[in-house]
Order: sequence, then structure tokens, then C-alpha cells
Amino acid sequence: MKLNDNERKVLACLVVCGEDYCGYCYFNFRSLTGPTKLNRREVRLACRSLKRKGLAEFGRGLWSEDGEPAGSGYRASKAGADLIESAPRPRGATKQAPQLNLFEVAE
Repeated sequence: MKLNDNERKVLACLVVCGEDYCGYCYFNFRSLTGPTKLNRREVRLACRSLKRKGLAEFGRGLWSEDGEPAGSGYRASKAGADLIESAPRPRGATKQAPQLNLFEVAE
């Protein structure tokens, strides 16, 4: 399956960041702009494309850990996680996920 650079960045971020929450965490567009260094429009287009390809899932009516409404978001599907985990790694790359700052917002 062909993915463009933005789709690959967003999917990798969904997989890596979702691992911290056992795959049950959905991310909104704003939380993906910092780690991917993409603007909101690019993240939105990538997420919607990944959903059409079956590599991401959309959730609405989400709630925070504190029991407050959290809106909607995306997470990697099983197929998306498998695709990222099976991708060849560049020479010298480690299996450890990069440290991503989810709270850094791209300008």
C-alpha cells in the first residue's frame, strides 16, 4: 500500500503514541501537529486518507480519563500498526520508539 510522507508520519505517530495507552487512545488533530511537525490541514488530510485505507480508525463522543467530554479523534487500526511495525528500519535505527512531545504545538 502506498503512503505519502505525511500519511507515514501521522500513522507512525498514532502507532508509537498509542502504544503508551495499550492502543486505546485516540488523538485529535492538534495533538498530532507537534510530533509530526505538520500543520493542522496536513494532519487532517492524512488522517482521513488513512481511515479510507483502513489504517486508522475514527472515534467520536470520546471521554477523557477524568470523565469529561473529549470530542473526537483518530487511532491506528490493527492493519496500520502491523504496517508500521513490519516496515524496514533504516540502518543503525533502534527498535526503541522516538521520544515525542505531544504537548508541543507546531507554529
